[in-house]
Amino acid sequence: MINTASHAAEGLFKRPDAEEGSNAAKLQDLRSRQILRKRETKLAEMQQRLEKRIVAVGRTSFFR
Repeated sequence: MINTASHAAEGLFKRPDAEEGSNAAKLQDLRSRQILRKRETKLAEMQQRLEKRIVAVGRTSFFR
């Protein structure tokens, strides 16, 4: 029962496939590049937060 509800919910938020036509391939390519760029940005932000956290922990332990 839970699986049925999750599949229905996934269908609601799934991005529609590009329709047939001359711009369909361009749209699909654009979407895939946007997804890749978002992932790269997310990883870079996570790395920056981790580095800040390491520096902050180093400063607090130094002054104790």
